Amino acid sequence: MSNDSNTSESHVESHTGLPLFTRCAANPILTQSHWPYPINSVLNAGVVRLPDGDTLLLCRVEDRRGLSHLCAARSANGVDNWVIDPQPTLAPCPREFPEEIWGIEDPRITYVPELEQYAVAYTSFARGGPGVSLALTRDFKTFERYGVIMQPEDKDAALLPRRIGGRWALIHRPVTTLGAHMWISYSPDLRHWGGHKIMLEARRGGWWDANKIGLSSPPIETPKGWLTI
Repeated sequence: MSNDSNTSESHVESHTGLPLFTRCAANPILTQSHWPYPINSVLNAGVVRLPDGDTLLLCRVEDRRGLSHLCAARSANGVDNWVIDPQPTLAPCPREFPEEIWGIEDPRITYVPELEQYAVAYTSFARGGPGVSLALTRDFKTFERYGVIMQPEDKDAALLPRRIGGRWALIHRPVTTLGAHMWISYSPDLRHWGGHKIMLEARRGGWWDANKIGLSSPPIETPKGWLTI
């Protein structure tokens, strides 16, 4: 889902030699040519399976100015016949949220059963750098926006789907003078956050994960704990 060409690798193997992931032969499944209005590029989507079985991608879309917004695309099989919103689904609103003056990017979607809503953690961009913002929605048409919940420089955030010890938990990646590590923070109300702890520290040196690491998809709960990719 981008303007990049496909790579030659078709799958990623586990230690057993069996494929964990298989690259879709139809890639890229979305490009700027699919969009119903002029854009530069489409990338970095959050994804969720809707109750009706459709797959929804909440895509980061870069407009012709180079600023990003979020736009929903829906498909019955998650591969083709995408129905894309005719205008931005969630656009920056710098008048009410000045931290969004340079756009909003990179959403991660978590369904929260207690709230019967989807939580969308996304990056809001302004002169001070990227921060973490949060919005709730039931239908990806209307949103309750919480604004910035983690100030710059911070991004790569996702909410866990249920409370831990009575508090909501958020994984995110602040940048400090010591590097960019994965942290977890807690909140009683999704607005006020504390109890910040490092979850996973980036290594030093010439490693692929040196100095800066982050979260890919939202964490998945398994019988052995929470899985992140």
